[in-house]
Amino acid sequence: TMEQKRPLRKPKFDRIIDLKPGVHGFNVYAKVKEATQSEVTRQDGTKLKIAECVVGDTTACVRARIVGDFADLVKDGAVIAIRNGRSEVFKEHMRLEIDRWGKITAEPNQQIGEINTNEDLSKVAYEMKYINLKGKQQQQ
Repeated sequence: TMEQKRPLRKPKFDRIIDLKPGVHGFNVYAKVKEATQSEVTRQDGTKLKIAECVVGDTTACVRARIVGDFADLVKDGAVIAIRNGRSEVFKEHMRLEIDRWGKITAEPNQQIGEINTNEDLSKVAYEMKYINLKGKQQQQ
């Protein structure tokens, strides 16, 4: 019958080094550093939390900008999972973000060693020639 639910596949988690600009829907475990929290007030008076940080693992690090309630989880030294994340090119540099389909969870049991800051994916300058076609990365 149609009633039988298919078992949920365990999401595949990538290493930070494997992330590319313009890719949506990735999952990573990462340790947070250099986190700064701020708040902006929208026109309707509601407040929006913003966290800017560097996230990384033993393979690489990259800048991230997390908006909304998930920003509270972004603290120095915290280990988080970014699920269904997006990597955007902002001012020619890659940074990780989440949209309304993405989520962040605290993962205190996930062990991540020293962040590899020598391999900084946000240091590379990308020209804006990445276009998304159904999630596939294409160069013009």
